[in-house]
Amino acid sequence: MKLAVKSVIVMVLLHLSSIATAQEIIEVVDSISEDEMVADTISIDELMSDKPKITQYDLKEFEWVDICYNPKYAIVSKDGKKGIYDMMLHKNVTEIEYRDLGFSKQTVAEDSAYISMFYATRGIKRGIVSIYEPTNNVVSIWMDDPDELYSLDECTTIDKKITRKATKLLDNLMESQQMENAQIVILDAKSGRLKTWVRLDRDMDKDEAGKLLVHSCTGSLTKPFHTVMALENDSVSLDCTKDGMSYRQAIKSCNNQIMLQAIRNGYRRSAVDRVWRELTDTKNSSTSPFILAVGYNSLANNGTMIIPTMKADSVNLEENVFSPSNIANLKDVLWVDRVASPQLAWLSTDTEWLGYATAEDIYEEEDKEHAKVIGKQIAFAGCFPVEEPRYTICIVGDKYDADVAPSLLQEVVNPLAKWLLKRK
Repeated sequence: MKLAVKSVIVMVLLHLSSIATAQEIIEVVDSISEDEMVADTISIDELMSDKPKITQYDLKEFEWVDICYNPKYAIVSKDGKKGIYDMMLHKNVTEIEYRDLGFSKQTVAEDSAYISMFYATRGIKRGIVSIYEPTNNVVSIWMDDPDELYSLDECTTIDKKITRKATKLLDNLMESQQMENAQIVILDAKSGRLKTWVRLDRDMDKDEAGKLLVHSCTGSLTKPFHTVMALENDSVSLDCTKDGMSYRQAIKSCNNQIMLQAIRNGYRRSAVDRVWRELTDTKNSSTSPFILAVGYNSLANNGTMIIPTMKADSVNLEENVFSPSNIANLKDVLWVDRVASPQLAWLSTDTEWLGYATAEDIYEEEDKEHAKVIGKQIAFAGCFPVEEPRYTICIVGDKYDADVAPSLLQEVVNPLAKWLLKRK
């Protein structure tokens, strides 16, 4: 008895029609890659053959378990990601790799077997994950998720000269330092409008190469923001000491241990692990250099966040995001002292900055049991000049080398800042 995968895909596409246009569905079919199950070439025999080995976890290892309407399956969560678990067989059916996941419905295949269908998002994709229940084989169909991508098509504030200059410097950095990818965002400090956003990738075969992603880096550059707010919540001064070092010194020198302790003391206990994961987990990106630039640009506007909508030249304003004391303390710790902030000693003295730099470990994805550091995600953000800021820059890049520092970014930041200051 045969079950053509075509019938499964047809059911998936019919279901997908409730969340996508006809044109999007056509694009989904056209985009199915060679390593996906292709409709007319897979039969029930192949569906029942050996499946890829799925990483297995004990049910107790999950942060939470949500049993579906079909009680055979549950959606489980671990380290901020989700997957599907068979409650009857006590086995993971999928990897824990989905950003979002929800049970949709159960339907019947041509051979009268049941198929369970789930809405899912993974990386920059959204689609349907379907499970053929007798064998737990999985068929999934994906399309770009518009909620995970930025587009500059309608943005009228992009400066072509700035874009060309930034692209050239970024390309030189990619070549000289063998970076895997790099992005740069430049904002007009006072108006908050976007002047450019460039992303370059070494591997242009990657699904997301060159695309401007909502989630493409950690929030590591916001460690000073979280630490300062946590200290204020805990009524602790920057001058107070921890392990022989003031909190001011700890932030300036990027002492992760002391900053984490401050966050633990000043935030709700339930929020600490999530926040720190968003700040340091390079495998599960939590933000973008665009949002980081907007955050740093608030320092030039007394705490008001000016967020470009990327529709013409419009912006949204979020006032009073930071208290006056937050802003005063942030300007204190982010004023670049090239002695107290060794990770910023490479910044040119042509101008004074409010800025910060970080380097977060990138782990070998294959080795989940004994993760090995294989590279760094390096990042810098800042506005300049300090007295009357004109521009805010954020640059982020990945390099597969465990011994990497943010100083590599001087090849872009220093000449770019000097060039921008000469512009009228």
